[in-house]
Amino acid sequence: MKTLLVAVDNSDLARKVVSLATEQALAMQAEVVVICCVDPSYSTPAGPLDITAGEDPADFGAAQDEQNTAEAAVRHALAQLLRAGINARGRVVAGESAETIVAQANELQAAMIIMGRRHLSPFNRLLKGSVSAAVIERAHCPVLVDVRAE
Repeated sequence: MKTLLVAVDNSDLARKVVSLATEQALAMQAEVVVICCVDPSYSTPAGPLDITAGEDPADFGAAQDEQNTAEAAVRHALAQLLRAGINARGRVVAGESAETIVAQANELQAAMIIMGRRHLSPFNRLLKGSVSAAVIERAHCPVLVDVRAE
């Protein structure tokens, strides 16, 4: 079975990215792995935190730190995918976003990476760098970037 890797964060854009992933998963008859990257200094587990679909995101309360926020983002994405009947699982992974997304795609032998774009100003793009551009440069599989503005 094909695997799609979907990178999410805690933004409103994530909902749109998951909708796009839903369309692709249905068209490709693929399973989905949703990941959210956290700064390693905020990470609690030693490795990836695997999350199963079917858990109600409302059961986990308001996120108090980066780890909880990442878990909530993944759980919300999984709930959206589950409602569409898609086989999905999630991971919270510590590391620099672009490197971690590409490494996870390689580990999972993903057929495609699906992610969003933040529409940074030229100054912020220079200052912070573009995660989606870095993933496109490094990935060994197709990368589908949702460029719709929030």
